[in-house]
This record gives sequence, structure tokens and C-alpha cells, in this order.
Amino acid sequence: MLEKLSATYDESGTTCLVAMLSDKELTVGNVGDSRGVLCDKDGNAIPLSYDHKPYQLKERKRIKKAGGFISFNGSWRVQGILAMSRSLGDYPLKKLNVVISEPDVVIFDLDKLQPEFMILASDGLWDAFSNEEAVRFIRERLDEPHFGAKSIVLQAYYRGCPDNITVMVVKFKKSGTKAAEQ
Repeated sequence: MLEKLSATYDESGTTCLVAMLSDKELTVGNVGDSRGVLCDKDGNAIPLSYDHKPYQLKERKRIKKAGGFISFNGSWRVQGILAMSRSLGDYPLKKLNVVISEPDVVIFDLDKLQPEFMILASDGLWDAFSNEEAVRFIRERLDEPHFGAKSIVLQAYYRGCPDNITVMVVKFKKSGTKAAEQ
């Protein structure tokens, strides 16, 4: 991917958030600052992923060890440029080893969590909503997951988010069944 991007001088990049559902487990992998949040049977917001931000101690140490720096320019940025510390693409920063594409992968026991739904969204939503606010908002609209996702996108926009706002709500079937519905 880096070879093709650098050949065309395409410096852009993206995040990646993947959720794979099996009978009893949910596996979530992420690179960047898109985020997954699950609502358990009691209405609690359970983080499924953690944003890769340059100000986090682990990320800051890794960037510094690679010879890079972070600076504040509206938000903390790697080399004064990128507001996340991991991404796909962004080849000029990859060549410096200050931005990486290694994902964090976490596995969740569905029997233990007994989920109602999960929200998978780009950082635009999370700039406008906390995990708990988003769960409350969607929970009130759970009978219509598509409508709930559309509504929360509009609400994030109305709250002044100028960034990309992409949201998917996945409603889990009641306990005892194995699949989820979208």
C-alpha cells in the first residue's frame, strides 16, 4: 500500500475499525481514531476500542523513540501534522516510523456482556458525543437502528462537528440467539 501511495504522491490516510462477530465472541481491531462502543444489558457504555492519539503516553513514547515529536496545533499532532498516531496510508510519516498501522485487537465475551447494541463510528461522532451520551441517544431510538444512526450523525453535525461523521449501529438479537442484526 505504501509503495503504491508513494509512487502517486498520495499522502492521504485513513482509520480502520473492524468488528467480527462469532457465536460467543466479538473481536474488535482498530487503527486510528474511529471508535467502537457497546451497550450492555444494563445500558452501560463499554469501550470496544481506544483512539490512537499522539498525546497518549504509550504513543508519545513510541513516537519519541522513533525520533519524532508531537506538537499542539489545534490538537496534538505527530510531526505537527497528523492528529492520530496510527493510520493506514500517510506514507511520509510511515517512512519516518512515527506513524504505524499496527492495530489494537481486543476480544469480548458476549455471554458475559449480554449486549443490546454497538456503535461503530468515525472520530467526528466522538468529537461531539461521549461514549455514554452516544449510548443513551441510540438506546432511545433502538427500535430503528438505521434511523438512530442517521439521527446521531445529524445531532453531531448540529453540535458543530466539522469532521467526517460516519456511524453504524448494530443491534444484537435477544439473549439466546447467536447473531446480530444491522
